[in-house]
Amino acid sequence: MTSAAPLPLCSVCARQSAGEGGKDSIRVAAEEASFECALCFGILHPSFIDEVSKAAEAHLASCPYDATSFILALNLPTSQTLREQIIKKRFPSFNGILADIPFKVRNINAYLNKLQQASGLRPTLMSDLQLTITFENDDFLETDTEFLRRAFPHEFRSGKKRRQNGEENGNGEPELTKNRLQNMLGRVDEKLASTFPVEKAPSRPCKFSFAFERDPVYIAGRYCKYSRSLPQSPWSAEEDTPLIPGHSVSEKVTGPMAKLLGSTETRFVASGREDIDVRMLGEGRPFVVHLINCRNTQTLRPDRRVETLSALREAINKSSVDVAVSELALLSREVAEQLSMGQEDKKKLYTAYCYSTLPIDNAVLKAATRTQPLEIIQKTPVRVMKRRALLDRPRSIYTLETMPVDEHHFLVRMETQAGTYIKEFVHGDFGRTRPSLADLIGCEKGEVDIVELDVERVDLVWPPVDTRKKDEKKK
Repeated sequence: MTSAAPLPLCSVCARQSAGEGGKDSIRVAAEEASFECALCFGILHPSFIDEVSKAAEAHLASCPYDATSFILALNLPTSQTLREQIIKKRFPSFNGILADIPFKVRNINAYLNKLQQASGLRPTLMSDLQLTITFENDDFLETDTEFLRRAFPHEFRSGKKRRQNGEENGNGEPELTKNRLQNMLGRVDEKLASTFPVEKAPSRPCKFSFAFERDPVYIAGRYCKYSRSLPQSPWSAEEDTPLIPGHSVSEKVTGPMAKLLGSTETRFVASGREDIDVRMLGEGRPFVVHLINCRNTQTLRPDRRVETLSALREAINKSSVDVAVSELALLSREVAEQLSMGQEDKKKLYTAYCYSTLPIDNAVLKAATRTQPLEIIQKTPVRVMKRRALLDRPRSIYTLETMPVDEHHFLVRMETQAGTYIKEFVHGDFGRTRPSLADLIGCEKGEVDIVELDVERVDLVWPPVDTRKKDEKKK
């Protein structure tokens, strides 16, 4: 079936798609108006490809990557994707040299050589650097949405899940997203295609944007914190008080990494966290840093990795007397994710320097350690109720040792289940932790509290031994 009006195509699509079989059904757009193509919207025209390639070259020149290859990904306008299917159904006689090749594949092939020449990077299917080009043209978005809404009304029903996925516009109306369109394309038949006004040409060229994005880099280690006034992450006691740049464990650790590798963003993940006034001693707390979109990763190649990680460790440790990191290791994403698994199965060792308003003798302290392990229930502490769910949390105190200092001061060394609120276990948190150490030593008429608290050990093999062995072999 042919349309009443000829189908507007650019010279490229006329040759590649229509061919001899479609020459009577089309009109070829002028070269200077190649965007008036109902199939490619001008995206395949050589002049437009040159324009995109030059823009990519300029972007790379201002923000270079030390990569040698790249993967190309294209985001095409939804209206163009719809028209590809409509034209396939409406014009079965099209027999161009690439008529059977999906439009997206033709697009990629058309751009690869030009982008390689412009960027100096080799296109491949396996690379840690991806170039995503997004083409936009909303000339037909409103009419296309209405056409499909009439044909497939059930695909445009509103719902909580679709709202959460951002598939509705500001008025609460379902939008024509790529996922929604894919659900409908296979059901577009010849009858439905014959009612679509495909002869209309775009009125302007596509806008385009691009983004270079590199696979994240994951660097793991353990940190010690020697300050009692340093938070793990950026924090301020008052909402109106500005944060002090660089005044956190995460910033002191990630700063040198981001600077060396040229990452645009970092994410610091640790196995739990200590309060701002608590020191982290011993071998340190396990952590992994996610470095996003790094521009410089050649220094992490196998032949230079050990030297680079050693230099990073030295730079971090020299930058602050409050924080020190142990040996660093490069991880894969799968291994890095293991740090967040089974958090409550881990054990942690603490030493607390405590004070009692009432005199306490050694016999009382020894009596408090008779039941081991000790099972306790902790309601959400008062001090964290604003940011934690109100729950009863069962926790285990595996070992408990006490040592008197004087009649009002004593030391407590305890190994606990991860997630135990240590301060609340000691003073009881107004009865919200039962039993507490205050209960065990019989201080109902007095008060017991922690003066100083240290974390001495987080029971976890980290970085993984296999990773460290691989790096050692490269030395």
